[in-house]
Amino acid sequence: MRQIVLLLTLCTLLLISTPTARANTAAGKPVFFPETGHTLAYSFRDFYDRQGGLAIIGLPLSEVFLEDGRPVQYFERARLEWHADLGITLAGLLGHWVAEGRTTEPAFLRADAAPPGDTYFTETGHSLGGVFRDFWLGNGGLATFGYPISEPFVETNPQDGQDYTVQYFERARFEYHPANPAPYQVQLGHLGRQYLAAHPAPEWAIAPVQSAAQAWDALRPTHIRIPRIGLNTDVVSTGYSQGAWDVPRYTAAHYWPISAYPGTAGNIILAGHVGYRGIIFNQLPNIAVGDTISVNAGGQEHRYRVAEVLTLLPEETWVMQPTPTETLTMITCVPIGVYSHRLIVRAVPE
Repeated sequence: MRQIVLLLTLCTLLLISTPTARANTAAGKPVFFPETGHTLAYSFRDFYDRQGGLAIIGLPLSEVFLEDGRPVQYFERARLEWHADLGITLAGLLGHWVAEGRTTEPAFLRADAAPPGDTYFTETGHSLGGVFRDFWLGNGGLATFGYPISEPFVETNPQDGQDYTVQYFERARFEYHPANPAPYQVQLGHLGRQYLAAHPAPEWAIAPVQSAAQAWDALRPTHIRIPRIGLNTDVVSTGYSQGAWDVPRYTAAHYWPISAYPGTAGNIILAGHVGYRGIIFNQLPNIAVGDTISVNAGGQEHRYRVAEVLTLLPEETWVMQPTPTETLTMITCVPIGVYSHRLIVRAVPE
């Protein structure tokens, strides 16, 4: 909610700030991994850093692409999913995928109770104890790994052909490597690699890129046109900082990179300046219900129809909240010269 409230102060920030953008904080800033030639940014980087980073999730193996209508990115040990309709990043259920067809095996059968000293989860009928419980609790628990879906058992590792005690979780496979030093005895299976081997991503998504600036390039909006009112401008994403908005350019609309993406469920948020001759959103007050909006993203054109035009007070933050279906929300300040209210244009796919 803090980010939502801060977003509604954007117009004020635009008017009192100089054109020079503030520096990003580390949170969400695009980074490049030369080991694999892939990037990490925005909501996915926030989740990655918060849930254990390289040691838990591993290196990125792809760029962000749409899978079943949702932005996803694959890593050595995980798949990250952006649920813009909820405003959260989740780790995909790769543990469930790799355990498909094994529900009748003894280790995957539900138990009625936990062994003495272990923790029992009624949600799945499995328990957690020992070094696996310590690792689970110390590295993000439910949000990172999900519930246990098996008991511990011995299994051959597909990477090195060795036998290890393992336990499956909704989003992970724990492996016990007793020969390692104590902090490294619990290792995570490379479920992201396994999934990509069985379900290859698009070739362009797994091809290495050149720099962090290319993060999310295949999905984020780059241009917007509203022919009837003569609005025709680039869209930029200068990144975002936790706790503050980065100031967008005066020559382009600004996209909030932790909102939704064209072609996906959720609230796509664009904001722009008014008040100076030729400024990008000066024409926006002339828009009308029924007008057509074209947004370019990832080399495709997405068309929207204006469904409502609202004038709101700055504290009316509900328009910035996630939406269950694809919605385009445009923001500027009105009236020009006073800037006491927010003009909100909401559009839906044609």
